[in-house]
Amino acid sequence: CALIHEHGGQVYFDGANLNALVGLARPGDIGADVCHMNLHKTFCIPHGGGGPGVGPIGVKAHLKPYLPGHVTEGSAHAVSAAPIGSASILPITWMYIRMMGASGLKQATETAIISANYVATRLAPHFPLLYKGRHDRIAHECILDTRVLKESAGISVDDIAKRLIDYGFHAPTMSFPVAGTLMVEPTESEPKRELDRFCEAMIAIAGEAAKVAKGEWPLNDNPLVNAPHTAAEALAGSWTHPY
Repeated sequence: CALIHEHGGQVYFDGANLNALVGLARPGDIGADVCHMNLHKTFCIPHGGGGPGVGPIGVKAHLKPYLPGHVTEGSAHAVSAAPIGSASILPITWMYIRMMGASGLKQATETAIISANYVATRLAPHFPLLYKGRHDRIAHECILDTRVLKESAGISVDDIAKRLIDYGFHAPTMSFPVAGTLMVEPTESEPKRELDRFCEAMIAIAGEAAKVAKGEWPLNDNPLVNAPHTAAEALAGSWTHPY
């Protein structure tokens, strides 16, 4: 941030990673001039289906004169057709913050970090991990590099995502921020038994891919490329697959 400021720039802080920062660090202290705070995940709002999206934007005092005005006040009006965003979401986040308190929010952050590192540690022997810190630790999310299965067995990240459905999971974020990877964000809300269940599913999938790589199952007829399996298919009187 200091280097950007030294050359006359301003720093915009993406609040998508606040699940690893709330109660531990402040964007303003880090050097950010502007920061949007995503309410999904970190502040109790779901993110399914691409939304609903809403979140406050905070700025340092020197940028306050450049903020857009309110839709009903002043001469500088809002710059959006929906200036208030998904306003009905805001009271939910406000209540969450009030009920959690400072210590509760900090504990949630710490739990999210521990949960992500637990998943990363369990899966590290089976999938390479991207973007680790100096001590092989991560923040609140881990990026599993599944491209190794594509190279060894022809199994794509799409196949893995569909196979997870058979194990009772909706796939994590796929091919972002790196193509061919899964980004796992357990947050603070999942119990250890659920984290273990997910890890065991991913380990089983790695084992299935290994069988394909060894030629025990054909490339075009294995539980990964055929996933997800419907109940009707699983309960059919005849089963034509080699697994």
